[in-house]
Amino acid sequence: MDDLDDFHSCFSDDDVMRYWSTAPHTDTTQTEKYLRGMVDSQWNGICDFAIQYTAPSVAPKVIGKIGLWNGHEIGFMLDRAFWGKGLMKEAMNQFLSDLWKNEKMKDLKEIEADVDPRNDASVGILKKFGFKETGYRERTFETHLGWCDSLDLIMERPAAVIN
Repeated sequence: MDDLDDFHSCFSDDDVMRYWSTAPHTDTTQTEKYLRGMVDSQWNGICDFAIQYTAPSVAPKVIGKIGLWNGHEIGFMLDRAFWGKGLMKEAMNQFLSDLWKNEKMKDLKEIEADVDPRNDASVGILKKFGFKETGYRERTFETHLGWCDSLDLIMERPAAVIN
């Protein structure tokens, strides 16, 4: 768990976790448990990844994650210190490109997104990449924020992708 502290920086941040399905982590044991589940998942390295920042003369640092929950529902987060720099756009572009070309994901016809409609940044990036709204549901899950609504979006597999 070399990157535990980097991940915990995200998972313990109130702003990063505002629209996540759980409250911010209060200690690293919560983050470690989450990461163990991520690492042990059948999707690890196929459609669930850490986002690593690298730059000249700077040690590589995990600054977030992007992946498919249950192999079909996209989720992502980025360390607040890296917001507004185009890094999620870069990560999303690479993730989607690799995902659609991955032989193990050849039967995936679409990606779903279930987003709190108040999360303008996430809705915006999804729409920028071609996700289309398919529905709106009220009071779909209860989190540390109380009851939350869901904006449902879908991205269909691009026709140009050939496996």
